[in-house]
Amino acid sequence: MNRFTFYAIVLVATMVAAASTQASRARSPIRPILNPASEQNEASGQRSASADNKTDSTKRGASSITGRLVDDSGQPIPNAAIFVRKAGSSTNQSRSLGTDEDGRFRADDLAPGAYSVSAFVPGYVTTTEALERQYYHAGDVVTLRMMKGGVITGMVTNSAGEPVVGVRVSPLRLRDAENRPIRGAVLSGNFKPTDDRGIYRMYGLAPGTYLVVASGGGQIGFQASGFDGDVPTYYPSTTRDAAVEVAVRSGEEITGIDIRYRGDRGYIISGTLSGSLGPESGQRGVLVSLSHSAGNVLESRSYVPLRAGRGFALYGVPDGEYDLMAQTDGGTESAAGSAPRHVIVKGSDVTGIELSLASFGSISGRAVLETIPDAERTSECKARRITPLDELVLTARRDEKSSAKDPAGLSLLAPNEGSTDEKGEFKLVSLAAGHYRIETRLPAEDWFVRSITKPGTTGSKQNDIAAAGLGVSTSQRITDLTVTLAEGAAGLRGKVIPVSEGSRLPAQLRVHLVPAEQESADDAIRFSEARTDSEGVFSLTNLTPGIYYVLARAVADEQLMERNPPPLAWDATARAKLRREATAAKVLIDLQRCQRVTDYVLKYTSAPARKAVPRKTP
Repeated sequence: MNRFTFYAIVLVATMVAAASTQASRARSPIRPILNPASEQNEASGQRSASADNKTDSTKRGASSITGRLVDDSGQPIPNAAIFVRKAGSSTNQSRSLGTDEDGRFRADDLAPGAYSVSAFVPGYVTTTEALERQYYHAGDVVTLRMMKGGVITGMVTNSAGEPVVGVRVSPLRLRDAENRPIRGAVLSGNFKPTDDRGIYRMYGLAPGTYLVVASGGGQIGFQASGFDGDVPTYYPSTTRDAAVEVAVRSGEEITGIDIRYRGDRGYIISGTLSGSLGPESGQRGVLVSLSHSAGNVLESRSYVPLRAGRGFALYGVPDGEYDLMAQTDGGTESAAGSAPRHVIVKGSDVTGIELSLASFGSISGRAVLETIPDAERTSECKARRITPLDELVLTARRDEKSSAKDPAGLSLLAPNEGSTDEKGEFKLVSLAAGHYRIETRLPAEDWFVRSITKPGTTGSKQNDIAAAGLGVSTSQRITDLTVTLAEGAAGLRGKVIPVSEGSRLPAQLRVHLVPAEQESADDAIRFSEARTDSEGVFSLTNLTPGIYYVLARAVADEQLMERNPPPLAWDATARAKLRREATAAKVLIDLQRCQRVTDYVLKYTSAPARKAVPRKTP
């Protein structure tokens, strides 16, 4: 199987299921974890891969990540599939292994670097839906937790009330458990064909709100069926616009979600592919995606093996306005894609469309670390482990506002992440044209980011990428980014409390650090923010030493609905407003090099309701 096919099918979870089956079939115990400290961490319910655990146990010579998979009650989950993938590598380079009877696993012989660790268990979902990928390093001990997913079941019948056999029924997740919209919602790979009674049962659904759709088309990697030319029928028996939503909670089975299948014939969108398709050796293919222009939701996808020619066709498309695009080899240096083509379907097929693919862009550069001279090291700065540069992870995060009109499929195939090598060199590939911000995931709490820069034109100063972001055009290769890190970071952990006894805190709060020095007033990289938990506790790490204003701010309604909102400091207008509010609040803290403040108390004073500051489109 070629790289692109693997990656696409992973998106719909079919390869994950196959790996899980293989792990279960083996049923051979994995070597137990020989680390008494991990037993204590698991017994106490603490997350084993904490920063303290890394400091105590991680050695440069370590080459294993060990851990345990448990359910929400703490019981082990045996014979499950565990996937370990190095940051920046393609999905087909991930390592799969199984858990033993005690839910334990061990990934040995790992090269230095940062790794994501995930699990697949049929019918289960993660207990906490992480909005940012967690990374681990050799020597870490990981505890993964999963819980029973929800179930939706029902019957599909035709207009005569007879069962419809073999039609695929898929869940379309619109919002998560916190009622936040899923950007670029797609039909899940968790589809179930109806049996000979017309009954379907979809299980392992993450909590949230769904639409349920019966359709033959819109899937990749599956055999054609007699329903492929039909317009999708949404529960209960309607088009997408009038579909009824279904709310799902963990472990809950929703029954009676019966669909009266309409059987309306749809239209065909077809054309040819050209441009950067690579060698037509039969080992490369193109994914063609069709998304609704309004709502950025995927309608249909088709995988085109190039050995079969350059023609493509999407079937069963209802009337509407769409964006059509093609992409190949997502997440690799050879990735290419077409610009979105606006397509209107109104009462007839749409033919003769040419999608011309061009190589995606990339950003490469080098990270450098400024260490503290031995003569300047204080006692606070000495008790730190030596952290190699190749544990640093960088991500090119596409600006949501400037990308809002792109098809949903565009952002699905490219992780846009990378890790540095031992020399600090990195490369972020598969970047569609757009505006990007560089995010860093630092492997040590004693590091901070001093600057992210790119050389300017001759005679001009360096461009501040942290403040302005970076534009990437089609096929552009940016090669001279410099990420400067430094030792001696500070940290601030504390709790927000109401200013007066008996008052209540807002449901969602963010604590902001705003640089107080005048020369750093617009230094975006100095601004930091963190959300408080239900008790008002917050934690800010990897802080540049200096003087800050500390501000607790209620999260604006617009940001409450974002699953992973960008930092406010990315926008110049928002930075200026934060500084005005923080200056007026007059709460200052002076954080020294390597200082860790762990018991800070911040009093929250309610302010008039604020609307979110609109972010400017670059």
